[in-house]
Amino acid sequence: MGGTSVLQEWLSGVWGGVQRLAILSGGEGLTPVAEREQLVLIEDKDSISKIRCWATQGDFTGDACRCPGDLTIALLDDAGVVIGAASLHPGNRISWERGRFHSDLVAPGLVYARLMFSQFGLVGASRAVLEQLISLLNLREGEVQFRPAGDTAAMSARKVPIVLFEMLEGCSGEEAAELDQDLIRRMNSRLLLAGGGEDERVRQLLAWLGSATWPAEAISGDGKLARRMLNELDPHLIQRVLCDLTEPVEIMGAVAWAAFRDDDSMVMGAVGAEIGRIIARG
Repeated sequence: MGGTSVLQEWLSGVWGGVQRLAILSGGEGLTPVAEREQLVLIEDKDSISKIRCWATQGDFTGDACRCPGDLTIALLDDAGVVIGAASLHPGNRISWERGRFHSDLVAPGLVYARLMFSQFGLVGASRAVLEQLISLLNLREGEVQFRPAGDTAAMSARKVPIVLFEMLEGCSGEEAAELDQDLIRRMNSRLLLAGGGEDERVRQLLAWLGSATWPAEAISGDGKLARRMLNELDPHLIQRVLCDLTEPVEIMGAVAWAAFRDDDSMVMGAVGAEIGRIIARG
């Protein structure tokens, strides 16, 4: 308790002198914080206030995550001097001045900070929110990992587009993931010709991907097939559609697509507000 009190007192005091925040690449054990390149500099007072709330409220663990973390938040005073820093870790954990306090904070609000960072072009928000969305949308697999061949009820429940039933009912989800690329192009064409236009095709593919159970089906089954179909489309078209999504399964599909891309910031910046609403509703 005494160590926690000291850390809480330090946080309260140091944040009083913060004028800017710098987001740096990497976590613990790298180049000293003051010498690292800034990925993002945040000077907006409202944004700083929100990040302070998200990054300081939660429960201290009394221990530290073994991984070094992927990003660092540096607190800067009015002269641009670093007056404090924290590394970000999986599971909404943040480690303030680890070498001094050695007690991570589990801060649920960090998910919102990750989403904000994506608006500045930083990557990684999709994987930071993925587990939480899987739980909220009840997408953890049961005894059956992959959609069985010929199970049209399962196809319907997992939002496989109806016009593709005939092409897919003869194979399982696991087999569908490895279909020939030419067949995937024909499936995309059939989906477009079925009506609704290009935007509707994107929404159907995202809903299908967002309904796949985790981990097997989403990674190596129908989810992989849906991602391959999306990857055939113009990214600018997908980006246009993302801004109008509101259905949770479509949002989940966008996150699942983004999680397998090198740069997820475009996608997560577009759907971040809706992800926040899903999480807030619980």
